[in-house]
Amino acid sequence: MVTVTGFRTVETEEGEKYVRLVLTGDLEMVKSENTGNFYATTRRATISATFDEETAQKMIGKSLPGTIERMEVEPYDYELDNGETIKISHRWFYVDAPVEKESSIKELAESALKRAS
Repeated sequence: MVTVTGFRTVETEEGEKYVRLVLTGDLEMVKSENTGNFYATTRRATISATFDEETAQKMIGKSLPGTIERMEVEPYDYELDNGETIKISHRWFYVDAPVEKESSIKELAESALKRAS
């Protein structure tokens, strides 16, 4: 399950605005490669919405079936909150049903990227 935890309004290059919902996955325990200690985390992804900000606000807290899956992509620059820029080579995607194979994740993510373009 994933939960709608927020939203943001995005402006396209053409100046049109639309809403993206922020989805957060279930709590996960991950083992640190550096220390060997476990830490708690959640996966997050955003999806486009066809409704306004008022409706998006009402969606916060709603649960949806599915998961958030990682997919490797071409490396891109990402700016951290502290202003530092790093290279990342993955993205997180919402998948509405459990995915059993890596190839299925890739197909779903590529389809999502095409729709977002």
